[in-house]
Amino acid sequence: MSKKGVLLLNIGSPRTYQVEDVKAYLKTFLMDEDIINIPFFVRWPLVHGIIVPRRAPFSAENYKKIWMENEGSPLTVYTNRFAKALQESLGSSYSVKVGMRYSDPLIGKALEEFANEGVSSLLIVPLYPQYAEATTGSSVKEVNRWLKKLGLDIPTNVLPPFYADDSFIKPSVRLVKESTAGKNFDHYLFSFHGLPESQVRKVHGCLRTEDCCFDQEACAKNCYRAQCYATATKMAESLNLPDSHWSVSFQSRLGRAEWIKPATDHTLEVLAQKGKKSVAVVCPSFVADCIETLEEIGIGGQEIFEHNGGTDYQLVPCVNDDREWIEGFASLLRNQK
Repeated sequence: MSKKGVLLLNIGSPRTYQVEDVKAYLKTFLMDEDIINIPFFVRWPLVHGIIVPRRAPFSAENYKKIWMENEGSPLTVYTNRFAKALQESLGSSYSVKVGMRYSDPLIGKALEEFANEGVSSLLIVPLYPQYAEATTGSSVKEVNRWLKKLGLDIPTNVLPPFYADDSFIKPSVRLVKESTAGKNFDHYLFSFHGLPESQVRKVHGCLRTEDCCFDQEACAKNCYRAQCYATATKMAESLNLPDSHWSVSFQSRLGRAEWIKPATDHTLEVLAQKGKKSVAVVCPSFVADCIETLEEIGIGGQEIFEHNGGTDYQLVPCVNDDREWIEGFASLLRNQK
């Protein structure tokens, strides 16, 4: 009996935290038109001549801060651990592999291995809870590009965004409870990866009014911002948080374009300045801890909050290789075609 292939997609990480490896990773990442959507002849000199030379040394130092000794980048380590545990949970009728969008193991290599195994079908699984063209869209396009390049005719299906699925929400909520046990936090901040406003506005009707993301049809249109609010709302309700005790923000701005707001760094400043002494920060646009969670929010966010008068800061870990997350996600995948 042939197996069903499960291709787990994630962004990827530099091979090491050395500057040259970070440069190579950033060039691949930033040259993707879904990341910087400007003409190639403008994007190439901007990325190679300005952004990467300036950003790589700084990024390399940040990667070094969170690198897991003798293991590597947290995102890669946790994704591989998750894949291994998911394989064990799904059993021998499935074949689970990882394909990174911008680093090893490459998507093309995973597809070649699936072909050699003779899988009967392929479930493409973007490990991004909320849909965005820069993440899910770009990764799925890369899978299709490789399928065509390799001449593979494997029946495929793409897992829909799981931003509000219990397989993701329940373990995420439990991790919040465990991380904040015994403490009374003044505020809970749900920080999601940001996007340029122009990308969100590509979805008809999105980002047109203050409350458009709460329209019942907003999430169905694959509006990233709406799906972020849906995730945060469901988690806050499960945690029984009053409306005044939680909010949503967006992190990781890049470049001069207008990005969706409010910004996480500014929000942390304002919370502390308004007298909020303790804050717990959750990052539910990530399933694996990475430089954006551990360094940007875990280290940088704490520095901002305490500099502005805050005293107690807690970063809640991502679901990573949590057992409840693995088992719940395995059940979700079994129910797919």
